[in-house]
Amino acid sequence: MNPIVRFAAAVPLLASALACAQPAPAASSPAPRFPEPLVRDHVTTDHAVRIQERQIRGATTSIEVQPLHGGRAYKVVPPSAGPGQDPANMQGRMQWTIGTFK
Repeated sequence: MNPIVRFAAAVPLLASALACAQPAPAASSPAPRFPEPLVRDHVTTDHAVRIQERQIRGATTSIEVQPLHGGRAYKVVPPSAGPGQDPANMQGRMQWTIGTFK
């Protein structure tokens, strides 16, 4: 068989093999040494308020309170929990936004 005829017969097979080939994996960064922290957003609503709470690694980092029937929204800044503190006696501080500057 003529070499040109063999090459012409092999071209469609080569093209289909290249189309089915998987691309080589791109060089990726190494896996992180520590996993990402677990973040949870809790929303609680009753007849008077809506409370949004964010927890990171199980510790509450922010609380936002929105009254449903009028009133201004405010944030509660949770206290920093130390090893010697009793959780029953910890209280957060409330913060209201007075205005914004643009």
